[in-house]
Amino acid sequence: MTMIYSTNDVLEGKATWALVQANALDMLAALPSNSIDAIITDPPYFLPAVHYSARTKWARSLSDLSIIEHFIGTVMKECRRILKPSGALMMFCDGQSYPVMYVNAYRTYGRITDLVWDKGVIGMGMGVRRQHELILCAIPDSFAWQRWTRSVITSAPVSSEQRVHPAQKPIALMRHLVKLVAPRGSVVVDPFCGSGATGVAALSEGARFIGCDAEPEYVAIGHRHLTATRGSDVDGAAWGPLFETAV
Repeated sequence: MTMIYSTNDVLEGKATWALVQANALDMLAALPSNSIDAIITDPPYFLPAVHYSARTKWARSLSDLSIIEHFIGTVMKECRRILKPSGALMMFCDGQSYPVMYVNAYRTYGRITDLVWDKGVIGMGMGVRRQHELILCAIPDSFAWQRWTRSVITSAPVSSEQRVHPAQKPIALMRHLVKLVAPRGSVVVDPFCGSGATGVAALSEGARFIGCDAEPEYVAIGHRHLTATRGSDVDGAAWGPLFETAV
């Protein structure tokens, strides 16, 4: 596990951010229990396995989702452990992975709701062309939202020309999410931080940040983006036209 700055320094208020190059589960396991205010992340999720030869005999089943259930369940268990009793979890997902995330969240959180990220543009292909992603929000019964929001949040995606990570999220969207669940001075964690968008949003809203990615390339990109962030003064040149109002 390689760190850029110390997670302990962030937790103790001696630093505003830290990046860890490691497996997400290793990083989460190293954080103390009940220490984090919010987790906002986009974990890897994918379609369930399709056993083509078996489909001639057996119908599709929710058990197909077992290919991601163990991984997602382990991640969410660790997230619940490190969150403070008043902490919030936000996870991006799609219609295939939402059932797995919902079931795991239902076991340990008082309230579960979902948000829809409307990208405002349709995807490629024929038939149903997607223009949204889901965001599962798991919170305790006593959770106090920092502000209200529509359940459908419209924010333009990062253009393919600007994108440095295949799942890169726009800063406007991530700042909106941070403002919902993380007051100034709180600690936000993203165990799958990719380009560092969650961290840039957290710092821009006066929160502290701990991020992790397994790939050295993305840790370096995240380091560059976080270094360019000074409170609300985010380097517009580095992020281009991402600063569109999330409604």
